[in-house]
Amino acid sequence: PFNTPLLPSLLASRMPSQNTPYSHFEPYSHFEPASAPFNPRHAAIGGFAVGGFLAFAAALAALMLYCDPKIQTQAVTVETAPAAHKFAVDFSTPVELQEYRGTCWIFAAVAVLEWSYRSQGVARGWLSADQYVRLSEQAFGVAVLDACRALNDGTSCVVGDEVWRGRQLLPRDLEGGEPTLLFYLSRLSKTAALPWSVCPYTAKPGSDGECPGLAEARATNPLTFSLASIDWLYERRAVTQRLRETQRLMTLSTPLLTVRYLLPCTAASAHVLKCNPKDKEECRVCPAEPAFGGAACCVVSERDSSTMGGEFFRLPSGSHLEPVLEGAHAMALVGYSDVFRSQQGFVGGYIVKNSWWDGLPPGPGWKQARGSHSVAFFMQQVSPADEAAVCPNAHSPQSWYPCGSVRACRSNKTAAFARAANQPLHLTCLDASPFLRGLCRKGEPLFLRSIAPFGGGLATACFLRDRLGGSDGGDEGKAVVNRRRVEEQTGGGGESGDGGDGGDGGGSGDGGEGSYGGEGSYGGERGGEAGGGRRHSHDSAGFCSPPVPIGDLA
Repeated sequence: PFNTPLLPSLLASRMPSQNTPYSHFEPYSHFEPASAPFNPRHAAIGGFAVGGFLAFAAALAALMLYCDPKIQTQAVTVETAPAAHKFAVDFSTPVELQEYRGTCWIFAAVAVLEWSYRSQGVARGWLSADQYVRLSEQAFGVAVLDACRALNDGTSCVVGDEVWRGRQLLPRDLEGGEPTLLFYLSRLSKTAALPWSVCPYTAKPGSDGECPGLAEARATNPLTFSLASIDWLYERRAVTQRLRETQRLMTLSTPLLTVRYLLPCTAASAHVLKCNPKDKEECRVCPAEPAFGGAACCVVSERDSSTMGGEFFRLPSGSHLEPVLEGAHAMALVGYSDVFRSQQGFVGGYIVKNSWWDGLPPGPGWKQARGSHSVAFFMQQVSPADEAAVCPNAHSPQSWYPCGSVRACRSNKTAAFARAANQPLHLTCLDASPFLRGLCRKGEPLFLRSIAPFGGGLATACFLRDRLGGSDGGDEGKAVVNRRRVEEQTGGGGESGDGGDGGDGGGSGDGGEGSYGGEGSYGGERGGEAGGGRRHSHDSAGFCSPPVPIGDLA
């Protein structure tokens, strides 16, 4: 508990509603064992829960979430009364971003402190229900460094990149740590909680110790806190039960995975995927799915294990390559749902407050766009349509409004429907994805025509060029098509001749290699000539992507 009410002059912000975005969904099966031992770790600090999963194991099927894989008996019979199938804590505060630094653990710890002060502040009349105190992650980090340096000789701090000082191992930076330091470094109770305005977060790496005016602020800071105990919880049921019983925010640490897709590499897709279908070292055997039936070469392509819908996932074991462990991540655990179904088909999971950006990558050091949703959405308290009003995820291709022809896309009726649905209608080619280059001309105006599942976790998307919406997107070498032909007339009409069409989402068509754009590839000028379709020149009205993870199109 905090021991002192905050001075009115330091009050930070008004609190948005629970519909505020930036929540993420972590499926239970991300952590469930198949045969390997399950070794998660959760800790509760003076009522604040802090978690860390120390090892990753293969996922169970959704229907096995409540089963013991060793004895194959359902554990639900142990419970004497049915538990709540979903729950979320009150008084969580808005997301702050760690950006380019490895300080997720600091943001998780500060989330606990912010929640604690807000919940107690409202209960004791220090704050109104829509107020909260924004604390400084930067000042917290400096306090950790100071507390480590103040330890007795022979006592070490395992935080970030360490260096030996005598018999002590002390941190040189904050690139990695544990939220449990809230408990173990008792000095933090008087030095770590300061308002954000005293010391705003510095995103630049190497700025771990920067906090001008910190000494003066500490001398007059009224905030202190105390922690009574620390406990560890090792099972998911214990975690969800603790959430319900204490109604306190927890933190959760989890391995970060890199998922590995297999993308069909053909003469048609080689240009935009930057692959070589004749490179025997690069090519792998494609998944045994009908959609890949005509592809002789698939290439491995890695992605983060999070979607633009704010969901963590992994691809099913057996039919896909195993993921690669790339590190760990700490977040605030604000709730759970046993019934929410993710886009990847996982049922049940944790609702977490993350410290990642929303939308396009903030700089060249990051490759993948990200997204989020509100707590209310993951609790299934609002419809997708209502969620779009507060969390539109505008950069996600699955949020874009589709239309069937350029004439229809330009109509007032379509524009009205798109506005009512809070979905972007008019698109602009960025051509900035590191995974998919040369698919369109940078700056050209586009409409989304359709998105279709392909298989293997991939999808194809088709677009229409808006000739009157901006710069002319057509030039030699930029006409892009695949099996699903798009209309040739900018004013509307039907689809062009299909020729050797292989179907909406399947493998190669009757035209063989040419079914993905013939010799010209996705970025070439001979788009649909092979396979019996008519030639698509530089004035073609549209194009389709090769099969890729749908987030690549952002």
